[in-house]
Amino acid sequence: MPALIENTKKQEAGARIKKFVSVINQAIVSAENDYGMREDWVIGEEDNFDDAFQFLNTYVKPYIKSSEIEKRKLFGYNMATLRFFDGSQMSVRIGGCYDIYYDINGEKAPNERGRDIFMYVLCKNPKSCNLPNNQVRAYFCNTSSPPSYPTHKEIINSCKNSGVHCTLLLQENQWEFPKDYPRRL
Repeated sequence: MPALIENTKKQEAGARIKKFVSVINQAIVSAENDYGMREDWVIGEEDNFDDAFQFLNTYVKPYIKSSEIEKRKLFGYNMATLRFFDGSQMSVRIGGCYDIYYDINGEKAPNERGRDIFMYVLCKNPKSCNLPNNQVRAYFCNTSSPPSYPTHKEIINSCKNSGVHCTLLLQENQWEFPKDYPRRL
């Protein structure tokens, strides 16, 4: 019975994650149609509440069904959080790129990376992180030259140990939880 419950949780979480990625990427495309290419957007000051709030309010909120945006701290960073009507939320931190944290169940526990919070990145300049397109992607920025990508085993270990590359593992598996997913939901 516990395995069945865990499998159901993974299926539900996978469905939410797929929907989130699709909705956010569609919002980014719509914002680019209205405001020009993302490379020309003002990224704002690093770790600034107001700039993260402005990003969500300008480039995301007008294109999706959501409720409020608030400024808050998450994992010690200054972020802005957009709440969705389904109870999930996304938080944005301004760094070298837009760091995006999607929480599939909002404020409910456990609030841990790789369990209910999944990390994404949207780079202002796709070439700066060697990302192939202008979409929200799993949190992984590769600035080395030539680019190096972690092995499956390295991704599993990072997911297991810190939860950081769990989203990368899901991206490799078309946003579904693989059998070897190392964290319990």
